[in-house]
Amino acid sequence: MKQFVCALLLALVAPQLVVGECDTKGVTVEKSFLQSVHDCAEYLQIPKERMMQYMANEFPPDDETKCLLFCVGVDLGWWNNTCGLQVPSIVSYFQPVQGDKQYEKRTKECLERRVGAIESPNSCCQAYETFQCYFQEFGNLVTCPQYVRLTKLQATQAALDCLVMLRYPEELLQVYACGVVEDSPETRCLYHCIDHRTGLYTEQHGISTKNFYIRDSSCNDLRYLSKETKACRDRIRQSGCDKCTEVYTTHTECFAGLGENGYTSGIITEAAKMALTNLGVGCGQSCSLKSCPHKPVYTPTKPPCNVCNERYEPAKPYPSPVASVKPAAGLTYCGHKPSPPCTKGTAGGRMYNKSHLGYGSRGCGCTRCSGRSY
Repeated sequence: MKQFVCALLLALVAPQLVVGECDTKGVTVEKSFLQSVHDCAEYLQIPKERMMQYMANEFPPDDETKCLLFCVGVDLGWWNNTCGLQVPSIVSYFQPVQGDKQYEKRTKECLERRVGAIESPNSCCQAYETFQCYFQEFGNLVTCPQYVRLTKLQATQAALDCLVMLRYPEELLQVYACGVVEDSPETRCLYHCIDHRTGLYTEQHGISTKNFYIRDSSCNDLRYLSKETKACRDRIRQSGCDKCTEVYTTHTECFAGLGENGYTSGIITEAAKMALTNLGVGCGQSCSLKSCPHKPVYTPTKPPCNVCNERYEPAKPYPSPVASVKPAAGLTYCGHKPSPPCTKGTAGGRMYNKSHLGYGSRGCGCTRCSGRSY
């Protein structure tokens, strides 16, 4: 009887082990708008009866709903309490109507018009009115799950996980912790692990320029989505390079000058410091340029990555083909006026989704969006 039960269980489980890819999503988060609404309703203990209203795309201007949408904005990465609106993250949740060429203009005007009506730094009001402008003017809500960008802390943890899983030695951690993240077989495979673990790369589709655009939401750098960047990525992917080289070379050749300066190398440095602390090995001093007067050196022990011609070659440091292109202006508004609570603004424009009237929001400029974005 036991043998029969075991055979039955094996028959049920085996197809799941064989069919499909292994789960290598790491810390990648993909979430739908309604999933986030449901989670935030749980967090804020909003009565379940209200969920029917929200599922019908009705978001009335009461305090409960405003703070729910603030929670959704934080959860999905399109709202930041310091900078406000993060455009790349919010636009992934809306689909413009085909043939509509004015949706961006109307959304920007809505944000500018309604933000003037909010005279207090009320995050719930600001997030709610930001959502309403996109909800009413940009397009229809997307129902399927979308990529959610990680916070810097989460991305650093992913980098730390990769350092541990790849079993890099203490000497190399010391080099990374001092801010020296240079081309080597180890560095290339670390970039591959980080991008794979954080949902920026998959074996099937390669580097996702859309997810990189969302990752660097504060910069709103549309050059990530340009034909030139995609062509550069495809050229490297089709060249026959190994995975580690494909990822690293895409960073250095296609993404140089795009998005946030030094994002990946920065989280590697912070993760290496954490790894050394976990090992009980202190840097002695803070690992900065001052505490590392002599450039640390590490001799690679990994076999060299297979480059296209079966031998190791460092990436050629030529600039990104789109690095000189001026980034597109983001749909943000920086004219926030601190004063009394939310007051209604005027509604206008085409109504795509059924909703109530909204107010406005603020955004803020990006502070580190230039230079070589490795």
